Amino acid sequence: MLDQYDVIIAGSGVAGLYTALNLSPSLRVLVLCKQEMLLTNTALAQGGVAAVLDLTDDSFDLHFEDTMIAGGYKNNPQAVRTLVEEGPDDVRRIYEMGVEFDKGPDGRLSSTLEGGHSRNRIVHHRDSTGRAIAECLAHQVQNRDNIDVAEFTTLFRLERVSGGFLVHVLTEGRAATLTSSFVVLATGGIGRIYKYTTNSKIATGDGIRLA
Repeated sequence: MLDQYDVIIAGSGVAGLYTALNLSPSLRVLVLCKQEMLLTNTALAQGGVAAVLDLTDDSFDLHFEDTMIAGGYKNNPQAVRTLVEEGPDDVRRIYEMGVEFDKGPDGRLSSTLEGGHSRNRIVHHRDSTGRAIAECLAHQVQNRDNIDVAEFTTLFRLERVSGGFLVHVLTEGRAATLTSSFVVLATGGIGRIYKYTTNSKIATGDGIRLA
């Protein structure tokens, strides 16, 4: 771990790892993991990924409407539209990276139907889709020369300074201060603030507090 980076990403779930892989290889990137790299909600997710990959019996508009209904029309329509229209390309990209989605007898990706969806558009890897995606993206990240990974490292304070941020972390019980031009908060959810949850033990809402 260096003292200075172009981009520091807090979180090693699908959001953090995929962000790191989409940044320019010319940038020096650090991914912070509160514990092990694969201890994330992503790795615990069993269901598949919803994406319109075949327009024969489906459409972006149908997926958009299903998603708005599922959210009681309280969703941000622009965010839903982005998810629906850009999601398929991202699914194809992680498939090309090596995520082994299940296939049918014809060799095409198998898609299933889940609650809230009016069409079969859920691609999956058995009952451990999240784990398959996490392991694939982690492997890609570890093979990039421009990306460092710091496990057992907690981001506890951010300071805005000229040209970027001071990033205060605890790593192996010791405090350290890093600098970065940009910081991405991909720290997941808040499940562990509740008494009962299926979220991983690190889902404590750190990113929301820091933001």
